[in-house]
Amino acid sequence: MELYLKNAQAIKDKVLKQQLLVNRYNYSKDIEIETSKRGPLTLKKNNHYLYSRYDPIKEVSKFIDSQIDPLANLYCLFGFGLGYHVEQLMAKEPNKKIIVIDTDISTIQAAMHHIDLTNILSNENVQIVILNNSIQIQEFIRSQESDGPNIKWIIPQSWISTISNSSFKEILEDIKIKEMSFLRMKNIMEENFQNNIQLFDSHIGPLLGQFEGKKAALVAAGPSLDDNVDVLKQLKNKYFLLCVGAAYKTLLHHNIEPDAIVISDPHDLVFEQIKGVSGQIPLLFLATVNKEVVRYWSGTKIILFQARYPLSEQFAKEHQIPLIQTGGSVATTGLDVLIKMGFAEIVFFGQDLAYKENQSHSIHSTSNKTISLSQPTFTEANNHQKVATSRSWLVFRKWIEQKIQQTPNIQFKNTSYTGAVIKGAPYVAGEHIANSAKNMEDINFLDLISKFIK
Repeated sequence: MELYLKNAQAIKDKVLKQQLLVNRYNYSKDIEIETSKRGPLTLKKNNHYLYSRYDPIKEVSKFIDSQIDPLANLYCLFGFGLGYHVEQLMAKEPNKKIIVIDTDISTIQAAMHHIDLTNILSNENVQIVILNNSIQIQEFIRSQESDGPNIKWIIPQSWISTISNSSFKEILEDIKIKEMSFLRMKNIMEENFQNNIQLFDSHIGPLLGQFEGKKAALVAAGPSLDDNVDVLKQLKNKYFLLCVGAAYKTLLHHNIEPDAIVISDPHDLVFEQIKGVSGQIPLLFLATVNKEVVRYWSGTKIILFQARYPLSEQFAKEHQIPLIQTGGSVATTGLDVLIKMGFAEIVFFGQDLAYKENQSHSIHSTSNKTISLSQPTFTEANNHQKVATSRSWLVFRKWIEQKIQQTPNIQFKNTSYTGAVIKGAPYVAGEHIANSAKNMEDINFLDLISKFIK
């Protein structure tokens, strides 16, 4: 049997198999396969070599060794190439699932004509995904990261070099930056974790599902928060006011004491969010948050164990503690907490996910800065205008929208007139929220929390 057909028959995915059989001779002319000096084939695409011209197997083996993560249960590898990276990963992690992503089926076609790939193509743990545009790639990344397993992203720099599409490159480089950032922070997060599990008064478990029928305000630190501080004053003891750390001093500046504060950042700078404040309200904090924040806080300390962080998952499992989905930001973390606490209505304040006249946050926020937007990304605001945003904010928005879609029993509202549209959370003027709250019964949320956390 011809090598190509032999390879094709080994493919389990019927759609992919059909594509490869129909277009078997149609692969790109930009792909060149050469013999390396050591003998194994090497591959050149768009005038860039994916592998060493001298000893590609040795090079790939060394690279994969550097990428092995014992805590990962899923590897997402970008670039099929000649299958060398996949083969080495299979050998070193035989029991782990591997998803191979490529943007061009031509590369696989070319490889199938020259190399016996049946060991890879027939492996039950290997899935090949062809993503043709940046939107598909972004959706794939979000789908894997949203409440998924512990993922290790592997992106050979040589593969990025072969990609001509600039939006593709930006997405992949962002992932690599995040991976590098995570590695730098790994030791700090572990140190914080080991300290914080000795410092908490309670975990979030006793509060989950205890607030059915009640309403909450998630107070983020976007610029529109300044427009709604008077509204928040009127919501005190009506709505449960949960504010992110970056919004805390804004509320205090306006003599508003929230019912709780949520903090998630492991960096030292996060201490500025509570420095100089003798907070007596509950502090909700990720297990990996900066340990000095937890030590400093004088109020009730409620720890959150985040999903997809192995140490948290292990500790939570051993002690039967529920996990929290973080979504990548402190506001998304706070949102999942409120959802799990059982609130019937959640109103967003300062959840702009956008800039306002080059202003990133509320005026008195510890995170506020004025920036120069040279090449801004735009999205639609609730005032029907185009508003500058960032790619990371768009990722957070997508996560929030997915959460909203998953919880149809909760009513969501958004008070940010100049902020980005969030599907499922229609804009409602803050004054309307305040007027509706006038006839609501007063609730002492601190007493209520104390009732469940003893």
